[in-house]
Amino acid sequence: MKKFITLSLLALSAVLVSCTKEDEKSLGGPSIAKSDVKFSVTQQQGHDNIVMLNSLTQGGYIPYWEFTGGFSKKKLDTINLPFAGDYTVRYTIYTQGGPLADSAKITVSQNDPQYFSSPMWNLLANAQDGKTWVWASDIPGGICYGNGSGGATAPEWWQNGIAYLTQKDVAADEMTFDLKGAKNYTFTHAGASQKALFELDTLNKTLKITGSDISLGNKVTYVIVKLTADELTLAQQGDGWRNIWMYKRKGFSY
Repeated sequence: MKKFITLSLLALSAVLVSCTKEDEKSLGGPSIAKSDVKFSVTQQQGHDNIVMLNSLTQGGYIPYWEFTGGFSKKKLDTINLPFAGDYTVRYTIYTQGGPLADSAKITVSQNDPQYFSSPMWNLLANAQDGKTWVWASDIPGGICYGNGSGGATAPEWWQNGIAYLTQKDVAADEMTFDLKGAKNYTFTHAGASQKALFELDTLNKTLKITGSDISLGNKVTYVIVKLTADELTLAQQGDGWRNIWMYKRKGFSY
């Protein structure tokens, strides 16, 4: 049975949602009774990450929807909430007498299996449980950081291992990816952790971190050169060259 919520405004909440000049010019009709403010939030049966929004308030009122990850001004819209959890969808209409608002609470039962269908998500982040990566400093030869030619899969020209990483005070750095409620990234350096977010492009095989970076990183979109259950190699791609970072799953030994 579809999860269907149709709500009347039970208690007026004066939510001051910003309105553009364009919105203000298009507002029409008088203020309406609270009981006439109606909307529905419907989750798709068997795939409750897909959520249908429907503004049911009669008249030419502009709806404004707010939800985790975005907003909409459409009367009818379909959104995707890819992460399991409890959510609040806020609904506001604008009248000449001011905004009227209410909200609906919904629960998404699991991370979206379609959204996260690429094996890369689990290899990198181990779903909601998370995965921690450290320098692959015990790789045969001991070289895990440096640079090389444009198609290099390991440092070729400038080659560094544990001695250089220790000198730079980054040898014990860790980075953790998880999918618990968001695309979470945690960078740990010198015992202190920094929370951030990441984006994984599974088609182009790139990784973007927002709000932090990798050890000795350059705050760019990194190319994923190698990703297995135990190994991760990232690169900053240049014109005929690459900077290369080589990691392993924490707890893995070569």
